[in-house]
Amino acid sequence: MVQTRCMNYANTYMSPFNLKPENSYTPAQVAELLGVKPSTVYAWLSRRELAGNKVGHKRFITQQQLNSFYEKRRTGLVIDYTYSPG
Repeated sequence: MVQTRCMNYANTYMSPFNLKPENSYTPAQVAELLGVKPSTVYAWLSRRELAGNKVGHKRFITQQQLNSFYEKRRTGLVIDYTYSPG
């Protein structure tokens, strides 16, 4: 298998045939894990409440980024205003 180095991610090696990094989830998979809609996960990504990686036009969330999100939510460092009025 030929490996190429992705210039945006200095330590990540990916095959041109498999763009999904190891131990990562798509926004749809994260939504299913958390019991929310994929649009909510994309909103968290766009507001940078949830960190993620972008490879081409696809987004991926690693387990470490998901754990960090859990910790921020648990300690109250991030408050979800997605459904707040006004």
